Amino acid sequence: MTAADANGGAKPVAGVDLAGSVPVFGSRPSSQLVEGESFADFSRKRLIFGAFTQLGETHVYRVDCKAGDRLRAQLFVPVLPRGGSVLPTFAIVARSLPYSADTQELPLELPHGYSAIVAPPPSELLQPVKDVLTHVHYYPGPLIDTRTLVGGRCYLVVWTRHNRIGRYVISIGHRWHLRWSYWAQLPLYWWRIRGWFGLSRAAAYYVLAGGLLLALVLGAKLRRKGGGRRRAGSDEAGE
Repeated sequence: MTAADANGGAKPVAGVDLAGSVPVFGSRPSSQLVEGESFADFSRKRLIFGAFTQLGETHVYRVDCKAGDRLRAQLFVPVLPRGGSVLPTFAIVARSLPYSADTQELPLELPHGYSAIVAPPPSELLQPVKDVLTHVHYYPGPLIDTRTLVGGRCYLVVWTRHNRIGRYVISIGHRWHLRWSYWAQLPLYWWRIRGWFGLSRAAAYYVLAGGLLLALVLGAKLRRKGGGRRRAGSDEAGE
């Protein structure tokens, strides 16, 4: 595995960081740059759960960038219990990147003034990593980590060299989502990711049942305590 860094060089990929990412499901991105699926920014961490359902598909994601913005994307191959994953190729496309490579491999034509960094295929998929929250597994793939030199529209382009179909995951961004709404939705993220992988979600029912049981026990104790106080008050009034 290699990564294109901000200076245009290549270096080994070190570490995998999936925490703090908002999952993105059900996207149907266009194959054209001008119609790609839009994100608010490229800095907030997202996990894109994509799928090629037809041969020859190209997926384009776009965002408006400012000069100096960091553009980070890493491919992950999901370990699905019934198979059906795919190892796609991806590229970052923007105006005047500090480094441009293998642009002839792109499945679309670059607009004038744009550069592209195409992630090289991994020589091998190493040991899969496990997500702490959902307990699903991914094989980490190539990483691109670069910066824009000028502002403008930036793109993430995903395709397969051999026109295969299947599911893929791409991580983009580098900044955690720290708002309370992200943490409040973690149970929903767990539910949707487990379902996308085709894994059991029975643990959610056990947790829910345990929570309900705990609430019933606490409610019963509070009622008994309240009843005892009322009886004690009545006895004092009678005296």
